[in-house]
Amino acid sequence: MQSTKKQFFALKASAGSGKTFNLSLRFIYLLFQGANPHQILTLTFTKKASKEMYHRIHDYLKFLYDFTQDKHTKEGMNIYAALIKEGLSDEFLRDKIESIYYEFIQSNPRITTIDAFFHAVLKKFCWYVGISSHFEVGNVSKDEINERFLSTLSLQDVREIVAFCFHHKIKITKFLSMLYDFYMFSNETIQNLSPAPEISLLEVDDIEKLILEKMQIIYQFIFTQPQASQRAKNLFNKKDIKSICESPKMLLDWNDHSYLKKIDLSQFDDVREEILKLLHLYFIQREYKIFTWIKRFIYIFKQAKEQEIRAKNLLGFDDVMLKNYELLHQNIERDFFYFRLDEKITHILLDESQDTSLMQYQILKPIIEEIKSGEGRIGDRSVFMVGDEKQSIYMFRGSFAGVFEEAIKDFHQENLDYNFRSSPRVIAFNNDVFQSCFPYYLPQQYPHKPSHIKSNGYVRVLSQCMDNEDLGLHKQICAELEILLQNGANEDDIAILTFKNDDVLSLKEYISMQIPHLNIVTETNSSLFQRKEVKILICALEFILLYSKIQNGEYEADSYKQLLSTKKLYEKKIIKLLGKPYMCSNRLIDEIKTLMLPSDTPPSEAIFLLIEELDIAQAASMKFLELSCDYMRIEEFLDALPQMVCAAPIQNNKGVKIMTIHKSKGLEFEYVILCDKLSGFQQGREVFIYEYEDIQIKQMYYKIAGRESFDKEYQKALQAHKMREKQEEYNMLYVAFTRAKYGLSIVQKYKGSAFEILNLTPCCDEIAYISPKQSVKNISSIHTPQVLMHNMPSFGRQIAFIRQEKDERKGIFDTQQWHNIIFGHALHSVFELYLGYKMTQKDIQSILYNRYGFALSLSSIIQAMQYAINCIQSKKFIEMRKGKHIVCEVSYIAKEHLYRIDTLLYDEKEWIVLDYKSSATNIDMQEEQIREYMRFLFSLNKQEKQQEKNIRGFIVYPLKNVDEQFYEVSL
Repeated sequence: MQSTKKQFFALKASAGSGKTFNLSLRFIYLLFQGANPHQILTLTFTKKASKEMYHRIHDYLKFLYDFTQDKHTKEGMNIYAALIKEGLSDEFLRDKIESIYYEFIQSNPRITTIDAFFHAVLKKFCWYVGISSHFEVGNVSKDEINERFLSTLSLQDVREIVAFCFHHKIKITKFLSMLYDFYMFSNETIQNLSPAPEISLLEVDDIEKLILEKMQIIYQFIFTQPQASQRAKNLFNKKDIKSICESPKMLLDWNDHSYLKKIDLSQFDDVREEILKLLHLYFIQREYKIFTWIKRFIYIFKQAKEQEIRAKNLLGFDDVMLKNYELLHQNIERDFFYFRLDEKITHILLDESQDTSLMQYQILKPIIEEIKSGEGRIGDRSVFMVGDEKQSIYMFRGSFAGVFEEAIKDFHQENLDYNFRSSPRVIAFNNDVFQSCFPYYLPQQYPHKPSHIKSNGYVRVLSQCMDNEDLGLHKQICAELEILLQNGANEDDIAILTFKNDDVLSLKEYISMQIPHLNIVTETNSSLFQRKEVKILICALEFILLYSKIQNGEYEADSYKQLLSTKKLYEKKIIKLLGKPYMCSNRLIDEIKTLMLPSDTPPSEAIFLLIEELDIAQAASMKFLELSCDYMRIEEFLDALPQMVCAAPIQNNKGVKIMTIHKSKGLEFEYVILCDKLSGFQQGREVFIYEYEDIQIKQMYYKIAGRESFDKEYQKALQAHKMREKQEEYNMLYVAFTRAKYGLSIVQKYKGSAFEILNLTPCCDEIAYISPKQSVKNISSIHTPQVLMHNMPSFGRQIAFIRQEKDERKGIFDTQQWHNIIFGHALHSVFELYLGYKMTQKDIQSILYNRYGFALSLSSIIQAMQYAINCIQSKKFIEMRKGKHIVCEVSYIAKEHLYRIDTLLYDEKEWIVLDYKSSATNIDMQEEQIREYMRFLFSLNKQEKQQEKNIRGFIVYPLKNVDEQFYEVSL
């Protein structure tokens, strides 16, 4: 990495090839090159990935530190060898590791998600794009935005929109959806899209009329031909453009059309050419009209959305991204931006680069270019990007795989050849399957020679059970799961992957019925509000409001029937969600007494009673209960729900995992069972098709069925779009297949299978018995949390009532005084945990934050740690404890009082008492306290009739200068 060519470096990392290791290694290498941890911007796509990255870097630094202290571990050896390979010397590593390690744990590294980074930037520059600094990120209600937009229009505008949508057979909701699509484009992009067509005096209706007239001319001729069949006559008897598009071959290839071979139509060749030209013009003109209308209202729509954002002070993730784009490309000078950012970014590490959207890249590009240019205050800069186009599966969220290739075209590039995740059998199978699916696929290699045949793993390609078409996949999945369990597989190591969230819930329900004792963990992308138990609670709250209104007569006379009808609807919804017969809704009030609560009942109380009565005390309903605690009225809580963004809670991770392929990305499992799609394929719902030039949108087309037959430019763009969709299908399957470590089972349908494009050959490797040792997870691949226990010291045998040593503290009347006292406690805890329990600084920081985080900020906790550690590492302290045993929080009872010595250092000849103080106030009292401890030790030594020991006592002031920290007290 010392070479210039690796200053801007791209790593193409296939699944399981050690991507996270290499990212962590790059970060550590930069630290050894003198980079400040806070100046390295590391961007990932999920909070989980960010957290894992931080822990990996911390652990690797700790392993390396231990290795240089001659505590050899496999992990430390791997990191050490990798850094030596990159050109760092043994002497250099040993000299720098301690300072680098401690600097890292005391710093606040910028390892974050792209969304979080954009959020932080916008917070700093919010006023430049008209946003308050107190904005929040949440779910912006589309209904409220649409309502605000429509309310700003004149009555004439509304009538024209309705007429336009009716004429073009577009739903109003679809038109509003088009405005949302355009909203995400910058103003200059909107202006450049869909330029005006060639000047035409004809309106769309006139063009359609002309086309149909010319079609009738040909129809009339064919109708008079005796040899023409009825089918031939009907070919040109069209009533609209849609019917022409449904059978375009009669125009495009009429000389070879089977129905027209007996008819000479050469005299109508010119008419045919005119029809084809008019059809092309029709689509262009229609598209232009639609784009013109969208452009006419898009700025009004943008203003309405901005007003809604300011009114609610709430932005969606897309809004945050768009504001960042406006900031960097329109509203601020670049030089001022980097100056005002106030947090230098000298290095960028970008994970999962293939998932970057066009706009995300356009935002990051200026920062990357700034680093690459070499200008600025810091010369040593670098960019490191890791990605794999084969794993780009977020096209529906705007990701564009071409961004990665474009971004790294002038970077030094390398591939990772080895797969450290999967067994040899799984690797070989995936190489065979995907070799022909990707143009530049590089076969992965197994890094070690298998020592035993069982380590080869297995692959099974199975078909659904034949006896039940609807549940055939369910039965086969369940059968495969039972085979694994019978052969000794640990249920925690098994994952079942599906294509859709609905499939996850369907499989869980079926497997739970077949294997009731099995623990199942479902992980979906669904919102909290999509969970069944939460839907029940929401419907019940709505019912309570309606029931109360009806009972109290709180309604207009003409709305009574509407209220009764709505109440009945919620009754039916609740009954359906509870899985009860439809007719039970008549007895709902009698069965669920909580539904008769007054409407002014706090929502938390109502939800709690509903959960108890309906017996739905599950994680999702508990989370919903937690959300309701911030509201006093049910109506207020229900009104706030549309703006809330809350993911369904993650369950206990023990058991068989069932999740979507998208959710499994970045994870790995010992045994994977991949389930085919349980329901049919969903056709693309795109309104627009985009044509790209490199990674820029060159042209946008309005999607019209059949247009590709008569518009070559549109046809080309549509084909490219379909190719991207097909490639993403391959990518989805690649991601799914490569989650498996030891074994992979694929269960496919007979017809309409998602695996058809792979032409899989059925195979059924034997699953050998899995010993418990084999079923244990590879601990090196996951971050295992360390259990930290704080043991209370023994106070000896209780023989009398005891009293604490006198506490002379007076009442606390101000915040600063309270803060100082808690800070002192934190300081004491650092000495105790570091000296007495030999804990790492990372673990100490975690414990301090848990103990004192209610009163101290993280920076105060880190400051307390720094004072204590510096004191411990001072020459005086090192000299005093050299060769001595160390015990902390030594408690004893004397004269019915309980005393506790902070730290006692001792050997065969000497006892040293240390008492830590954060200030030198009441010095006389502090000295007397130390003398009390020394007298006790003197009497203890005398009682035990041991060799007389030297007894010394010190008051330790960690906050003072080094030469003033130790104040010796004489007996």
